[in-house]
Amino acid sequence: MHNTFFPGKRGPWRPSPSSAARSAIALIDERCLSWLAAQRCAQDPVRIQRQALMPVLSDLLRQSGLDATLQRTYLFAEQASTQPVDDVLVRTVARHGADGGWGMVRALGQELTQLAAHGQGLVLLLSDDERLIPYIDEAQWRGTRVVLVGDEALFDMATLAQDDPSWARLLSQADRRLALSDQAWMALTLPEADRPPRTETAPAYPDHPHRASVSDVDGEMITDAWRDQVDRVILSWWAEETPLARSDLHQAMRDSQGIPPDTDRHLLLRLRRELARPLSFQEKKVMREMVRATVQAGQPAAPAPSLP
Repeated sequence: MHNTFFPGKRGPWRPSPSSAARSAIALIDERCLSWLAAQRCAQDPVRIQRQALMPVLSDLLRQSGLDATLQRTYLFAEQASTQPVDDVLVRTVARHGADGGWGMVRALGQELTQLAAHGQGLVLLLSDDERLIPYIDEAQWRGTRVVLVGDEALFDMATLAQDDPSWARLLSQADRRLALSDQAWMALTLPEADRPPRTETAPAYPDHPHRASVSDVDGEMITDAWRDQVDRVILSWWAEETPLARSDLHQAMRDSQGIPPDTDRHLLLRLRRELARPLSFQEKKVMREMVRATVQAGQPAAPAPSLP
């Protein structure tokens, strides 16, 4: 009687297609992440809270509708880790000034290629380096879905193609693109002790004493005090615009339902500084309605010339 198998001799392990499709790996260029965070927070330098990476990326993946669970994050950083973080593996690379970023590109690209070769079905990638395109193409050819992560700028590819064509070309190579929310940026940049507490809002009961100063916008309370503060910022911005810029904005908003992306980003940044926090999704909706109302109301009258 002969054995029909050979104990101790095994072929290379390969994940099943179903398990590969249900797991995701994140590859993060910390230098790019810090740069994006600095743009959002209007401050430099920014210290990334590495312990927030897994919760933030897991939440992003869950909200995206992709049927996968984040298994691990590889962080490619110029500084070695002094405090280990669960499920976050740090890959140290040379400083950008030393080699023009080639160390980051090769390390990140080779990791992506290895993951694809071992059957990884989904990879989240955060980087803005166009030199990664050949690695992404190789991974996609092997069946890996590559999802690029960034900020809200990636939703306006036309503007991005003019402002940063290299990053736009990289984003165009991805299977999907996902943007981190304001809450995600706060978690990634502020230590937990420094994060502002959640604002308690008054319930919209008929007999509430402050009901007259509270409005309900899709389930979120917007107070008159908040509107007054936002209105001051909008009016200050509008007063600083030149007559030609006001005319252009009036025409642009008359022909569209939204407001120009550059104006939107500028006002969101000003309001973030004024309120010392990012606006929520519903607050952004109200702010944009207020901007449209201000612009469509017409240009403010020019001051009368003083008499000699």
